[in-house]
Amino acid sequence: MNKLLASLLAVLLPAAPAAALEWQNIGPRALGMGGAGVAMPQGPLNAYWNPAGLGLRGNTSGSQVPIHIHAALTGDVIEGAKDLNEIAKNPAAYSAGDVTRALGKVNQPGSGLRLDTAVAPAVKIKRVSVFTNTSVHMGAVPFADLTVTNPGALQATNNSKLVLKGIQLAEFGVGYGQELPFLPGLLVGGSVKLMKGQVGYFDYFVTRLDPQDNDLLRKFKDGAKTSTSFGVDLGALWDMERTFEGVPMRPRLGLVGRNLNNPSFSQPAAAVAAGRVNKFAVNPQVRMGAAASPLNWWHVAADLDLTENLTTVEGLPSRQLSLGTEVNVFNRSWINIPLRAGILRNVADDSKTMLSLGFGLNILRVSTDLSLAWSPKKVRTQSEGKSESIPAELAVGLSLSLLFGGGQEGSDKTLKRAPAPPAEAPKAVEEAERAELFPAEAQKVREEAEKAQKSLDEESKKTP
Repeated sequence: MNKLLASLLAVLLPAAPAAALEWQNIGPRALGMGGAGVAMPQGPLNAYWNPAGLGLRGNTSGSQVPIHIHAALTGDVIEGAKDLNEIAKNPAAYSAGDVTRALGKVNQPGSGLRLDTAVAPAVKIKRVSVFTNTSVHMGAVPFADLTVTNPGALQATNNSKLVLKGIQLAEFGVGYGQELPFLPGLLVGGSVKLMKGQVGYFDYFVTRLDPQDNDLLRKFKDGAKTSTSFGVDLGALWDMERTFEGVPMRPRLGLVGRNLNNPSFSQPAAAVAAGRVNKFAVNPQVRMGAAASPLNWWHVAADLDLTENLTTVEGLPSRQLSLGTEVNVFNRSWINIPLRAGILRNVADDSKTMLSLGFGLNILRVSTDLSLAWSPKKVRTQSEGKSESIPAELAVGLSLSLLFGGGQEGSDKTLKRAPAPPAEAPKAVEEAERAELFPAEAQKVREEAEKAQKSLDEESKKTP
């Protein structure tokens, strides 16, 4: 078993150079647990988190529509950009020293703004999931023009800017998972998807006061270039309780590789002219996870990125370490209220830890879930003119699900084993089982009974 998992890891890792996109924690269940989901069943979302989970016993079918929004701000780049914009609006109120300080905030390698969203509806029927995933990955990277510090000349001659770049991906795919018949408890699965990518690139000059430049999304999409590719995901899941009967807490181990074929998309003309490569690569991501259920209503899980993924902010890598728990209140077939909490940290960067909380309401077959993750650290977004601050990182996830045919995997319903036999079986059943298990003894009893009956018949004949 361990050799097989090691072999899968060996196959995935060499094919996984630094990726252009960070892992998205799609789905409020995983987000509420700090982003841990590779070894935690996700219903229809297994096609994203680990397609091997589609073959799990319990085999919940149904539909799920998750929405994910995530934004992160690194460094003082937004504060510096807004300060420069404020100085350009009212240059007489500021000095060259104010400009220099603002430019210093912009001129920070590895700093910038990241924004990603996703809407990923999926339908699962038995071991098959059909899904779409429309996601946006955008970054704002600063460039500081240090040659002009005169406040009066900022608007006309200073070329400080935020470079907006990223991709909108539309995926249409199908996933399948299956337990290996010769290795109980070990499941494998995969997803194949058609991918349509729209890559955008736009320079936003922070000292220009043209109102048309404020419509950043339209400017970003106007010069975008669209192309198509395909992606392949593979996963493995080991449910140890199925392999070793009686193992406590139902431990699970999971491994998933996404976009293993390294799909890429054409860059727009503006990006190529700025010296970018001709292709925007969505390189492989490899992630592992572990989960356990100390009680049938209490689950814990942890995930770790095995690849160090680049983000849309150049010089800022991402490697997530996630830890979370879920407690199911009521935990009945017709009603359940799952409560979730977790922590998430980017171990590849000196980022602060994110905290997460989430809950759900499951009534009959309809489930509604909501989760929030945030960084306690705050960053200032403006200091000149007025002072503003926001959390350094924030994520929101919500979903609406209609599930049937097995309950939520990992919950009380699917963790239950077959009921124990009655403590005291009826006598007839007991005798039948004894006859089946000990045929020689049963035959002896029958012969003695027949002999006794014959003796009685002979005695009755002698009686006048």
